Formats: sequence, C-alpha cells, structure tokens
Amino acid sequence: MQISWQEVVEYTQRSKSLRMEYWFTETLFSFSWWILLVTTIGHCIVWFVILDRKRIFEILTYGFLVSVVATILDALGVLVSLWDYKHTLTPLILPIEIHIVIMPIIYMIIYQYFHTWKNFIIASTINALLFSFVLEPLLVWLQVYELNQWKHFYSFFPYIIMGVLFKYLIVKIKQT
Repeated sequence: MQISWQEVVEYTQRSKSLRMEYWFTETLFSFSWWILLVTTIGHCIVWFVILDRKRIFEILTYGFLVSVVATILDALGVLVSLWDYKHTLTPLILPIEIHIVIMPIIYMIIYQYFHTWKNFIIASTINALLFSFVLEPLLVWLQVYELNQWKHFYSFFPYIIMGVLFKYLIVKIKQT
C-alpha cells in the first residue's frame, strides 16, 4: 500500500488536533501541570537572584548551548520514540520548561559556582546522577515523561558530557 503526501498531511493535522485537545482537557491545570509551572517559575526566580551579572554573557552563552543541544537531542528522542511527554506546561510537543528553562538554569548555576575543572566535573557528575536517577524517575511518576525504549542510565553520561564539553568550549573561546 502506497501512502500519499495528502494522507501524511491529514494524519499530522489530526495528530496535532488530538494533542491540543488532550492538553486542554487532561494536562492544563492538572497536578503535573502545576508542578511544572511552580518549578519553572521557582528556577527562574532563584537564577535571577543568584546570577553573576558581571559574567552574564558568558553564563548565558553556556546556558544557550546547553539549551540548544538538549532541545535537539530531546526532539530526536521523541521523533524516534525513545521517550515522550504526556504532560507539558505548554501544548507544544517538547517540554520547553525543562530544556529551555530548568535544565539550562541548573547547568548555568553549576558553571557559575564551580570554577576549577575538578569541582566542575564533580558537580556535573552529581547533577547527572540527580537528573538521571531522581529527576527522570520523578517525571515518570508525575506522568510528565514516558520511557519507551530508553533507560534512565542511558542519560547519565550525556548529561556529564554536555556540561563538560560546553565549559571546555567557553574556556577556549575566552582564551582567544
């Protein structure tokens, strides 16, 4: 059976419509939605208060790199059905609150406060442990995040590599 482009377009439109309807009827104002809202706002407030404004460009650049790569990797994971998101703060497929707000803020705080490589790697490892084995299971429990063909352990090393790679990149840029 050959599928026409029109069938693909119709399926995509139907899928978007179903996702939007689900978000309005099942997600908006649910317990999970309130948790996402409060933690997103809370992270923003904490970050705004403790941000080292003398290094704002450097820290924001680091956070931007984390955000872009995390969002791309997340989109790829959703695309190939490794995981999915049942509840998000907005009706978008990807949870912007996690990869554009919360995760970059946590990485920026680590970057801001842990200057030496040794301390930074230790903090990044602890962060990866918490993200992989506490936050991800918590998001599954809250029915925000669903694992399809993924295990929490698989996330551990990418969380570390991302933080270390971008610190290295920023250090190199600062040296030029």
